[in-house]
Amino acid sequence: MMLRVQNLSVEYPHTQLGHVLRNLSFEAKAGERIALLGANGAGKSTLLLSLLGVLPIHAGSVEVCGVKLEKSTQAELRARAGLVFQNPDDQLFMGTVWEDVLFGPLNYGWDKADDGTKLVDKAALLLRSLGISHLKDRMSHKLSGGEKRLAALATVLIMEPQVLLLDEPTAFLDPRGKRTLTKILAALPQTMLIATHDTAFVETLSSRAIVLNKGSIRADGPVESILHNEQLLEECGL
Repeated sequence: MMLRVQNLSVEYPHTQLGHVLRNLSFEAKAGERIALLGANGAGKSTLLLSLLGVLPIHAGSVEVCGVKLEKSTQAELRARAGLVFQNPDDQLFMGTVWEDVLFGPLNYGWDKADDGTKLVDKAALLLRSLGISHLKDRMSHKLSGGEKRLAALATVLIMEPQVLLLDEPTAFLDPRGKRTLTKILAALPQTMLIATHDTAFVETLSSRAIVLNKGSIRADGPVESILHNEQLLEECGL
């Protein structure tokens, strides 16, 4: 099992919000693409952040590729699971796209990829596969929304994660950019947990959906049946 979440509860300390996530349990198999649906404030982004230990877990457990999330395993777990933020500007902070892509591996002390390929060669191949080699020396803040999205994805894929966590990946994208991203994600082998409001994107990419409502799992099942359950969608603010 690539991702296992058991009885997960998360709360924001020093606030009056109480538990933001309550007793969540689900699993994701290798290669599975799961849509994470819910209204604003349902807890989608909180869940993604808690899976990497960015937000502390109040109760329960998270396991990624057999590694249980603990303080001592955070670095190892974050190498196995990568998060693509909703806003690419939160992920791109170096001078150029090339520097952004190399930042993660260099920060971990890597000079080669898992298959022995030199890091610079691996990065160049990755940019070519995403169709953004021409952006290598561009400043990230001057890119279009679609270009930023692909550059942010590259900063995560260079770490060769086995699980991809994507927060509203179609935000800031025009129809052409959305089609490009959908095609790229559909070709990737990673297990994915995709927080999104974009039902057309969900139907194209995912076969399973988890619906969050007020911090709890309201439904977990085939995308088609969930998206055609009007009562469920209405009750969950979708």
